[in-house]
Amino acid sequence: MKEVFLKKLILKNFKKIQDLTVEFTDKNTFICGGNGTGKTTLQDAFLWLLFGKDSTNRADTNFNIKTLGEDGKPILHLVHSVTGVLSINGRDVELQRNYVEKWGSGVNAGVLQNHATEFYLNGVKLKTKKEYDAEVAAILPEDVFRMITNPLYFPTMKAQDQKAMLLEMAGNVTNEEVANINPKFQELISLISGRTLEQLAKEIASKKSAIKDELKGIPGRIDSVRDAMPESEDWTVLEKEIADKKEKIKDIDSQLADKSKQMEAEFKAKSELQKQIGNKKLAKSQRENEIRQNANKSYHDVLDNISKLEYQVKSKDAEISRKQEDHSRIKATIEALNNDLEVLRGKFYAIDAETLQYPEGAFICPTCKRELEVEDIQAKQQELQDNFNLNKANRLKAVQNEGKEKAAKVEELKKQCSIIQAAITQLSNEKEILVHNINECKGNMPEEQDTQKIILSDPTWLSLSNEIVDLENQLKAEAKPIDTTELKEAKATLSEAIDELNKKLGKRDTIERSNKVIEDLEDRRDKNNEALAEQERLEFLVQDFQKEKDNKLMERINGMFSLVKFSFISEKLNGNEAITCFCSVDGVPFADVNNASKINAGLDIINAICRSVGITAPIFIDNRESVNDLIPTMSQVINLVVSKDKSLMIRVAGNGTMEEYKQL
Repeated sequence: MKEVFLKKLILKNFKKIQDLTVEFTDKNTFICGGNGTGKTTLQDAFLWLLFGKDSTNRADTNFNIKTLGEDGKPILHLVHSVTGVLSINGRDVELQRNYVEKWGSGVNAGVLQNHATEFYLNGVKLKTKKEYDAEVAAILPEDVFRMITNPLYFPTMKAQDQKAMLLEMAGNVTNEEVANINPKFQELISLISGRTLEQLAKEIASKKSAIKDELKGIPGRIDSVRDAMPESEDWTVLEKEIADKKEKIKDIDSQLADKSKQMEAEFKAKSELQKQIGNKKLAKSQRENEIRQNANKSYHDVLDNISKLEYQVKSKDAEISRKQEDHSRIKATIEALNNDLEVLRGKFYAIDAETLQYPEGAFICPTCKRELEVEDIQAKQQELQDNFNLNKANRLKAVQNEGKEKAAKVEELKKQCSIIQAAITQLSNEKEILVHNINECKGNMPEEQDTQKIILSDPTWLSLSNEIVDLENQLKAEAKPIDTTELKEAKATLSEAIDELNKKLGKRDTIERSNKVIEDLEDRRDKNNEALAEQERLEFLVQDFQKEKDNKLMERINGMFSLVKFSFISEKLNGNEAITCFCSVDGVPFADVNNASKINAGLDIINAICRSVGITAPIFIDNRESVNDLIPTMSQVINLVVSKDKSLMIRVAGNGTMEEYKQL
């Protein structure tokens, strides 16, 4: 068991207490004083030291720490500090929290700009609040601290938070344990598989809601179908009327068929005449083409020959033009090369005419600046002459080689010019022959014949024309028209009547479909009612299961307490039950018992939590004067008692009538 014992609490300028040191030597400490003397301030100071909050869980930004002057305004330039010494299993730990003012400097000198909090552990200043909070949490986490230091804290927590802590203390009851209590619960084990009981309950509720929504809409859908359903008729009479009218139409169709055969024969005769006329016109057109072709055959043959010859002349002209362009281009190249040869000849003669010229100072010693000896001069002259001759010979050779190369190119191009010129002459001769042939054809062209005159006098063409006129006259001959209007009108009237009767008869299918829809909806309603009953059965089973599980948990949980009892179910006015976490003392709801019972009930809860988490911490009991006797507790108890004392007093010795107090 980890024991946290408050040994000393030092307040400096905290709220209205300027300087106060309280040493806690007994496990049960009594601090007395009138209202407003600072009893609750001690509890606020201890909580602020640890967590930066007061006894009502307000952060220091929401309650006033600073000491106020007579004018009700904070007294400035003070450090507000709380120091506490805790004994943790016999090891002392000193914690200190300071609330300091941040004043400006320079142009802002004398201006209060902000506040800051400083943190100390065993006299050593910590860098961050996070570091300080971690040290405090290592001693005792805040959520556990509040549950085991304030008797009224746990019963006023949210029901789900109370339940979560109780389950953590008692350990949960498994679904299998509950299922073994009653065989009817075995069904739920397979349904719960892979999820929680709460998830299964939500799923059942969702299915119920969906089924109810669908059931709610079915009656309206049935009424809508019935309202839209047409009235029934005598279907047998309708079918007989349709059959009678169809028989009459059949008789009319027979009469129309006879007339149609007569019309078909006349149509075939006309079609045959049109076919003969078409054939005669085709033969007549073919004869015209034949006459035109034969009458001017010689004339057109000569025209075709002239066209071919003229095309050949154009081809020769184009080829001659291309050859002439090639000839001109090569001649220009030859002229350019001849110009280059003239330049090379001049260059050759210029190099050949060059003589050796000794440079100035060529025969002066570069070191001593004196003229060389005669033998040395002659040797130097011979060396210079040899180098000059070699360079001259190389340059002449290079010019000579370049000239030979260009001269060879000129000869090659001249040969090409000769070949091209010969080709041009040949093409010109061929062109003259073609022109001569064209002129000869034009001079011998036969006279063009008048083909229209020949056609109009042709016996075959005249015979075909007469035959076409006779056939067209036969086609124009009017046949007596066949009138079927009356029969067709009678048939149309009967068809319209049949359509109207069929529309009435179609209602039968609509009625049958509507009845089928109603039947399906009623079947769906029955199945949904069965499904709803099944979901409600499962819902009640889940509720019974949860109730049995809660009862099992209650046995285990309530076994941890001597005064209080907890229940996870409360009854509503309508007789239903709600899942909650309900605390009672001797059957009376916690909220309804007197203050003494509430405090002892809270101590009972604290004892159980301390045993569960393995930690004890100082318990502050406010309004202790209202409680005669407290149940035993493992924790340090700091009793805050309202008395007539004008200042805070602490009991230093005695018990009952022999108590002794001293002023703090």
